[in-house]
Amino acid sequence: MSYDYFLFARPPGGEAANIDALAGCRAPIATPEQLMERIDALFPGTTWQVPHGEVEAWFGTNGAEFLFCADGDGTVSMLKVAYIEAEQVRRLVAALDLVAFDPQRSGFIAR
Repeated sequence: MSYDYFLFARPPGGEAANIDALAGCRAPIATPEQLMERIDALFPGTTWQVPHGEVEAWFGTNGAEFLFCADGDGTVSMLKVAYIEAEQVRRLVAALDLVAFDPQRSGFIAR
């Protein structure tokens, strides 16, 4: 069974993460290039498929799977990860200063 997680920028001002607040005002995480570089540092050997055609989505695989799209301003505000262990998610959110929503448990993982 694969768990999916959705990662977002940490809410401003240290407020607790909740899905309604994040959905209403998603802050940028990084540019696609910066995000791929940061993920590669934690998950060496990730193979990336970059956008081509009508859908502008980046997809990375190497055990764990990473999927994201750029927003209109060219930055990424949400990252989906799958086929990843909870401990790896905790490492990812700590290294990138993000929060992860776990829809299987309807809760957040923070560092």
